[in-house]
Amino acid sequence: MKSCRLAFSSPGRALLALLIVLWPAVAGASGVSFQGQWQQVVSGAGDCESCSVEIRRNGPVLKVTGRDGWFAVTHLGRVEGSSAEGIGRWNEDGASLYRGKPFDIRITIVDEHLYMDMSVRMDDGSTQAIRAIFDKRRLEKSGRLRLAHM
Repeated sequence: MKSCRLAFSSPGRALLALLIVLWPAVAGASGVSFQGQWQQVVSGAGDCESCSVEIRRNGPVLKVTGRDGWFAVTHLGRVEGSSAEGIGRWNEDGASLYRGKPFDIRITIVDEHLYMDMSVRMDDGSTQAIRAIFDKRRLEKSGRLRLAHM
């Protein structure tokens, strides 16, 4: 009987409560799937119906390619989770303000949406923040609509 009391002492109860609270987040994180095509739904840089990203996974490394002319390599967090950070570069081609510029990037999945925060290093030493939200379901729906109209 004494061992039961020790196991569920005040620090033991606090640890148990913490595990119960955190378990859904830890368990749900392993089901996150970054891979595939994501359609942009909102951006701080303006609306873009044709903007999307493709993510390919190789172990903990994600290769992210933006249809609007950039690419990045990110690494998943220590715990197989819903966020990844890395670096990238805008393509040298085109007349974009960001042409050839390097950037830091963080992508996170929240409620089945991909949130992207990009910090582009400009020539004058300043940084330009680009934020966007992407959705897989919107891309799938628009594809089904195109098929339905064929």
